[in-house]
Amino acid sequence: MKQKESATGMTSSNSHINRKSLNIKPFKKILVDIELYSLANLLMVYGFMFLTTDSSIAMIGVLWVSIIAWRGGLYAGLIGSVCIYFSSAIAMSIPPHQTIEMTYFFDNRIPGFAIGLGQCIVAGTVVGYISVLVHQLREEIQLRQRVQRELEQNIEELDAFGRTVAHDLKNPLMVINMSIEALMMDFENSTDEKIKRKMSFINNGTKNMANIIESILLLAGIKKIDPAQFKEFPIEKCVNDALCRLEYTITSAGATVINNVTWPSVAGYAPWITEVWVNYISNAIKYGGNASLQIKPVIELGYDKLAVNTKPGAEHYRFWVRDNGEGIPVEQVATLFKEFSRLHKNDKEGHGLGLSIAKSIIQKSGGKVGVESNENGSLFYFTLPSSLNSAPLK
Repeated sequence: MKQKESATGMTSSNSHINRKSLNIKPFKKILVDIELYSLANLLMVYGFMFLTTDSSIAMIGVLWVSIIAWRGGLYAGLIGSVCIYFSSAIAMSIPPHQTIEMTYFFDNRIPGFAIGLGQCIVAGTVVGYISVLVHQLREEIQLRQRVQRELEQNIEELDAFGRTVAHDLKNPLMVINMSIEALMMDFENSTDEKIKRKMSFINNGTKNMANIIESILLLAGIKKIDPAQFKEFPIEKCVNDALCRLEYTITSAGATVINNVTWPSVAGYAPWITEVWVNYISNAIKYGGNASLQIKPVIELGYDKLAVNTKPGAEHYRFWVRDNGEGIPVEQVATLFKEFSRLHKNDKEGHGLGLSIAKSIIQKSGGKVGVESNENGSLFYFTLPSSLNSAPLK
């Protein structure tokens, strides 16, 4: 609601700026400026006339008009140009200057006073209009900064609220899940398959909901990543940690994981890179193989050194996970890394946040994600810099 109000306030303020007067200060203050600078102009012109008898000295009034216009705006500049002009005329009519002859220009057809007045009007108009534009721009910048601060505050409040709600939801979900698992154990020897299926459905649903909450919390944390946490580390530890976490899943699926690689060191935040490996490998297990043909998943892990023009020690690596699944239709590849997008929605469990989280992590780490797929399987990859000095990939 605050966000909406801020945006509305910004729009109305912009309209107010567009409709506002061409003065940037109160009229009384403008009159004070005009009186002050007119007096200064009168004294200066009067004094200079003792040094030169050229009446074009009155053109010095352009300086005062520009100051008045800059401080007061367009209307102030126009009024000031007339007042300064008359102050110059008064200065040149005070003895002993009243006998000085008028200087003419352009074949003695245009008096110097006329040229001076024209210059004053032009200066007052141009400088006054620029002053109004600069003043409006400054106000708009200040308004945008204020709205930006309000938006950042609102986002922080929403993040805090979301984390609180997520944590509050996790506790009752854990209670429900534990209760269902206890009931399932009680009915383990029951012959009522209908009740068993319903309890299994509830159990899987609560687990899936808990995973969604965990993923949303992780995604929110990634978007507030601090680059100061990035370090250089051996990625082998991330791979091993991911395989250890997925040991039960690998065994249950009867999957084979090929990991015969001497892994390099990279730059990033190791705990989040581990999450990327977990996501990629779990997806490969889920979508690898072919259950109808009784083909078990075969997962291969590896990496390539990217051929980019970088100095030694600042290379980029492409890490990948290859499966032996059915492949991904071309029209679905573009949507894979979007939030709440997933494949095989009818026969595979999931909530579609994993790949979007992986993309956020890798992009924050200065890398890219992608997929290559054909009828023999899919290869999901991500890139990472080898050091903190490596430039991000474009």
